[in-house]
Amino acid sequence: MEYHEVYRRDGTATGKVVEKHAPRERGQYFLHAILVMKTENSPDPGKGEGMYIMQQRSLKARFYPGKWDVTGGGVQAGETPGAAAVREAYEELGVSVKEADLKVYHQYYADWDDGTGLIITVFACRASIPAGGFRLSRTEVNDVQIAPFHLFRNHVMDHNDEAFGRALDRIEAEV
Repeated sequence: MEYHEVYRRDGTATGKVVEKHAPRERGQYFLHAILVMKTENSPDPGKGEGMYIMQQRSLKARFYPGKWDVTGGGVQAGETPGAAAVREAYEELGVSVKEADLKVYHQYYADWDDGTGLIITVFACRASIPAGGFRLSRTEVNDVQIAPFHLFRNHVMDHNDEAFGRALDRIEAEV
């Protein structure tokens, strides 16, 4: 069973831990990690367009089914957002990255209509395509592609805001 720590919107911990699918109470926020992965063999910043790993969400996903997206998920109790990003990359795609190689590029809140939400940290790093190919978690991922930055950005921006887009632009320029 998976457990998550409860936070207030300002990021302070409440000291409560709840089961992942337990009913949410107004004012509860949960940590979420997103990882943008630029392929290891992409050109250096400013030397050409980078290539990015993007995944198509499961067609049965609760949020954004079938949309092309980045890797990510909830931060489990006792876990750092960086450790969650590393775990999610491996669980969803079979991609191994190191927490020490991650850099934070954006943080934001997702506020839900029921008064709950997420505190989201967006990380980026260079990543290698697994030697045996991607290993997809079929409950979370329908497909995976490597795409040039302009296509990657176009796909993930159909359900993200401009601040997220600016973070993607920084990632392309710096990673």
